[in-house]
Amino acid sequence: MTVDVLADGEPVIAEADQRLLLAQGLTLALHICHLGRSTEPPLQIRCIVSAGTTNGTFRFHRIRTGQRWHHPNLDGYTLEKMIVIDTGSPSS
Repeated sequence: MTVDVLADGEPVIAEADQRLLLAQGLTLALHICHLGRSTEPPLQIRCIVSAGTTNGTFRFHRIRTGQRWHHPNLDGYTLEKMIVIDTGSPSS
């Protein structure tokens, strides 16, 4: 992966490399979700992978009723690409 740097020091990640970051994050997310499902009782986990022109981010947390770590309308994210994976919803 190549990261260019603008004159002001801001990094610039190419489109192909953003997709690579998403693919790597997806692989990690699937592994973490598998681990969560293999516990007793199974953990309900949400993994959020994003990549944009300046960085890539991987976040995960336990799903809890009333908590949200991203806007549910993923089409609203215009500056970054995003993948959200849930292992399940919390039971009421």
